[in-house]
Amino acid sequence: MAEQDKKIQREILKWLYERFNDDPLTEWGGNEIFESLSEYSREDIIYNVERLNGEFLENEPTMSSKVARIQITPAGIEELYSQGYETILESDTRYEILRVLYQAIREDPGWGYIDRDQLIAEADANEDEVDQNIWYLKEKRFVETRGGGGGLFYHQIKITQSGSERFEQFEEDGVEIPRIGSRQKFRQASIGPGESGKAENLFRDFAELARDEVIIIDRFAREGLYDLLQHVPKGVEIKVVTTDRVTGGGYQKRVNQFVQNHSTIEVRFLPDSDWDFHDRYVIRDREDGWAWGHSFHDAGDTQHTASELRPINRETIIGQFENAWQKGSVIV
Repeated sequence: MAEQDKKIQREILKWLYERFNDDPLTEWGGNEIFESLSEYSREDIIYNVERLNGEFLENEPTMSSKVARIQITPAGIEELYSQGYETILESDTRYEILRVLYQAIREDPGWGYIDRDQLIAEADANEDEVDQNIWYLKEKRFVETRGGGGGLFYHQIKITQSGSERFEQFEEDGVEIPRIGSRQKFRQASIGPGESGKAENLFRDFAELARDEVIIIDRFAREGLYDLLQHVPKGVEIKVVTTDRVTGGGYQKRVNQFVQNHSTIEVRFLPDSDWDFHDRYVIRDREDGWAWGHSFHDAGDTQHTASELRPINRETIIGQFENAWQKGSVIV
């Protein structure tokens, strides 16, 4: 699948999950998603909605619109969760709900329903979070509901036989819901002290795969950084943002030396007082990234950890980078 289509599909699911957070039951119209994702063409959005339809989302087209009534599915939420995005699956609320309902049906096998207010109190969660998890569990047929009205889609709820079996598997064997195994594991590397070679190898293996762009965010982007940047393929744009803590003296000369072999680099700096980043970051093609606990120029001299960025954190950092980039003064 093309990277652009992967990105559009992620954006569609993220947009639908945000709407789900507002109201789990609402089906959203095509006009809303076209307006919100206006950076992509309608044709690309429709194509990727159709690719996701039936598994990660449900879409009911009409004669006038190929994307009309659209809603995320539990599988769509699970897909976002597996990619590292924050969803209702971050918390254990679903297990608390099943625990309360499992206990209720064990105490009253012929009935087992409990009221919504009782469930909220015993699950020790806010009502929006409970309602979102009830929708998720109901769609997976682990619970069933009855009654509605007054702005609520249920007033009573009980666990199903399937739900009881899954809760028992969780309690006895630790089988998670959903049964997708552990979420994606994001890599970490412990570097140093005295492991500058290891740091360079990690940087090289990441940067040399860049196709379009490498972003460097480093408060102390001193000269040694440019030795690492030699591993970026020719023609790939390099954007470095740093601070005035390091841009004096012979800094301009060092950057100009690098430009002779790699002309597609731009370096900007901010006043140190305006620096809002804690770690140092390298981001490739805005699709992958690492946070380093030490500046790149002497990485490996002292012990630090490099951690792969979760998608939601990477996107936050890219947003902060864009703000810094617009404010920054150009060195080259």
